[in-house]
Amino acid sequence: MKVLLVNPNTMKNPPVVPIGLEYLVTALKKHEYEVDLLDLCFESFPTKKLTETLQNTFYDIIGITIRNIDSVMYFNHEFFLADIKEIVQCAKHMKKTVVLGGSGFSAMPIEVLEYLKADYGIVGSGEIMFPLFLDLWKSGKINERIFNGQQYGPDKDLIHKRGSKVDYMRYLSAGGIGGFETHRGCSNQCPYCVEANTRVWYKNIPNVIEELRYLVNQGFDHFNLCDCEFNNSLNYSIEFCKALVEANIPLKWSLYMKPTPYSEELYEYLQKSNVYLITITVDSDERIQKLNNYCYEDLAQIIHYCKKYRIALAIELFTGYPYESIESTKTAIQFFKKNQPTTVGVSFYYRIYSNTPIAELIKKDSNLQIKLTKPFSKDETFLEPIFYHQYTQEHLEKLIGEDKLFIISGITPEVNYQMI
Repeated sequence: MKVLLVNPNTMKNPPVVPIGLEYLVTALKKHEYEVDLLDLCFESFPTKKLTETLQNTFYDIIGITIRNIDSVMYFNHEFFLADIKEIVQCAKHMKKTVVLGGSGFSAMPIEVLEYLKADYGIVGSGEIMFPLFLDLWKSGKINERIFNGQQYGPDKDLIHKRGSKVDYMRYLSAGGIGGFETHRGCSNQCPYCVEANTRVWYKNIPNVIEELRYLVNQGFDHFNLCDCEFNNSLNYSIEFCKALVEANIPLKWSLYMKPTPYSEELYEYLQKSNVYLITITVDSDERIQKLNNYCYEDLAQIIHYCKKYRIALAIELFTGYPYESIESTKTAIQFFKKNQPTTVGVSFYYRIYSNTPIAELIKKDSNLQIKLTKPFSKDETFLEPIFYHQYTQEHLEKLIGEDKLFIISGITPEVNYQMI
């Protein structure tokens, strides 16, 4: 069998290397499938390029990744599925079976599959599940449309020698950087996040180190970690940093972490492994802080460690959650004015996804429904973007004042590593 993997993501602020597809390439080759990767990120006419590819080469089946349903931010907002639907329908017009995957698909699999009119989809990791699916498909034993890759996780035995199927230099020249993973899933309980409370699968650290070594040997030395949150396990995080230090690979990297768990040893080894930027998501609502086992004392200690070990700290502050008081928002703003991380991006529009706690709250309370960015219907699927907000931009700007520490998230399209 011959498989074509397609990256339909044309977002360029910044462009993001499709590492999920690169990981699938390794997995499919392990199972002796022929595989090509078609990257449409920089194509002016994506459907034309896909048509030409399918006319010139025969493929048995096509896998299309959905990295994001939309840009998530209320400001500078984009809905991506409309353009991706054209790509899916182009493949269907060419009589091809289409399988969807990726984090965007996993966020709302039933709704996305129906909207895009694809054939099948895989939720969660695909390195083990996709080859299993292909075995079923070619033997005619398919009896469902959506398959659960979360039960298998990533293939821990794989060493990914990436870079041959994607033009990395084009991404780098357009402001992108390389990415990698140490694990998947997140143990946090954020009530607005589709990745919250998902099973955590850890990769073999020596294999990740070899993946990075291979990329650095090709001339790529700047990376952003693609884990949901790096420190799901404190021991694993420290062990990874120590292994990276011992490997002595000349690179620098940035990452996302949650406030806890942490220790000074973790921050010491983050600095030794050439981390230059940490982004931490924080909620002003102390109910959510409690759910995720941290408080302002923890945040003060984290800011201290970042300053001590000379690591830039970008805070992503979510505020204005349903039933949260204005005093809670003011407390958070005053805390960061006093303790001074590197930057604080303030988000006060919550993108609503089905099957999250915030969606359930909104469905039950008409007083919350009037604070949505479009009229609420009992048949609302939340596939096309809808946001909840208590505050206006002007209201938040008054609370922040003239302090340049704070940025309204999404007003400018840059991500944190471009602004530090």
